[in-house]
Amino acid sequence: MSLVFDRPLLSEQLTMAATEVLETMFFASVDTASDEAESPVGDRIGASLDFHGACAGRLALSLDRATAEGLASNFFGGVGEGGAEEDSQSVMVELTNMVCGAMLSHLDRNSIFCLDTPKQLEPGQEPTGEIVRDLSLEDGLLRLAFSLQESAPKVDAH
Repeated sequence: MSLVFDRPLLSEQLTMAATEVLETMFFASVDTASDEAESPVGDRIGASLDFHGACAGRLALSLDRATAEGLASNFFGGVGEGGAEEDSQSVMVELTNMVCGAMLSHLDRNSIFCLDTPKQLEPGQEPTGEIVRDLSLEDGLLRLAFSLQESAPKVDAH
């Protein structure tokens, strides 16, 4: 199966998927940042996730550490046993997983995708990809980067 998508559609679906997850799972208010948004600065954390199946690619995101702490508090209902730092890292991994799943569901509900385990980005590493979107949250900027490439067909060894 070969899936073909255009950049504006992917960008729109990425924004929709992230907004849906942030509003329903994290009780966050989301607004699309202007196209002229500056590069994020400050203390940021992030995560990335590779996926494959009908198509392959990667989703990566980053967020201000303080904003991640707020999302973690909303998601977990307060500070967990691991403390604010561990909760922030955990929530970034979960956010990446949920946004990727929602994005792929928007792309093609009839295809099967496999999501690899999300990995934390290195300190100071910003997400890169074919499509980069910035979403304004109440107190920070979420950067999303999505890349999509066609999967090579799997060959049966029989």
